[in-house]
Amino acid sequence: MMRLHQVIWFICVGILVTACGQEGEATPTAVTPNTLPPPTPTAIPTEPPPTPTATPTETAVPSPTATTPPTLTPTPAPTDTAVSGASIITILAPAPHAAITVGQELIIQGRAVPPPTQPLTVRITAAGGQDVWQETATIDAAGEWLVTAVLPFTTTGPAELSAQLAGAVNGTAMPITLLPQTGADKSFITLNRPVAGDTAVAGYTILFEGRVNNPVNETITITVLDQGCTTTVANQSFNVARGSWLGYTIVSTQATPGPGCAIAYTGVPGQENLREVRIPLTILAADDAQAIQLQLGNSDTIGFNAGQNTYLFGIAINAPEREVRLRLETDDPARPSGLITSATAYANQYGFWEIDLEIPANARGGALLYITIGNSEATYREIRLPVTIE
Repeated sequence: MMRLHQVIWFICVGILVTACGQEGEATPTAVTPNTLPPPTPTAIPTEPPPTPTATPTETAVPSPTATTPPTLTPTPAPTDTAVSGASIITILAPAPHAAITVGQELIIQGRAVPPPTQPLTVRITAAGGQDVWQETATIDAAGEWLVTAVLPFTTTGPAELSAQLAGAVNGTAMPITLLPQTGADKSFITLNRPVAGDTAVAGYTILFEGRVNNPVNETITITVLDQGCTTTVANQSFNVARGSWLGYTIVSTQATPGPGCAIAYTGVPGQENLREVRIPLTILAADDAQAIQLQLGNSDTIGFNAGQNTYLFGIAINAPEREVRLRLETDDPARPSGLITSATAYANQYGFWEIDLEIPANARGGALLYITIGNSEATYREIRLPVTIE
């Protein structure tokens, strides 16, 4: 029988740390994943009833009568915004999608045509609109502007660089990526999973994976925020000294579908020792047609040894019958193709699944691991992973 303490032992040996639960919804003590306590419902505002509208009824239509056509007044043709007095702001450096290391000098420059009289605010924000840095740029008579920034160490991940004139409704913006300094003496944290654009599902497990160095008090916290990254709907802290780490938490059943954030951090929010990585993601309702997911939680370097069991785990959200099918087949030109071993795992109510896959003693060489859920076009999901059996 597999127990959660086996999961924790396995991941610790691999320099991974697994944690489960969520703020206000799951007890932080270790329990078997299949018996995790359900989230505690909380009151949420309901949508107001739609405003009644009058149903149109048939009315008699009078016969048309001759009328004098109105006198038309010509409408002035639209003019270029620069001619009308507005300035066009352009960021010339850095380039869009630039990778910028925090703590190092960054030169930001651009042009404003025609040169405006208002001050120009240059800003960098992280996922959810989190302010990272801002400065006011001086625009010279030729419309050129330049500012120098040294970004704080606190926040990394996908970000936005923008420039906007005071009093203007819109400015200009472009995506960038903030990277941590990863020296051996530095404190930093990275996030390899989830990545920008991933989804989390209300009421289900979400996996986190990354690296950390010199964490404050050897503690990491993983968090999911909904409603545009304003409200916490999942939260879990656990201990890890350094190196690769893996954790998971359960998103509240009350999470609001829409834009959100996944955050992993060490240190104290609001203090200089904070090191966080923020990733934008989308939160789905449990009954959303897109909320059918299959993930393998193990790292890419899974060990398969003949005559031994290989521990595999992951999440399967809205899998039919909660069934997860595993097949290991030969993938070696020197051997006939065929099935090596197969098994079935079952996800718990939060989508977490695990299994010890038995590897035959006579199996050697290249193989393909297939993990699947569902049978129809709407529900079928597949993971195909090349592996080597030692």
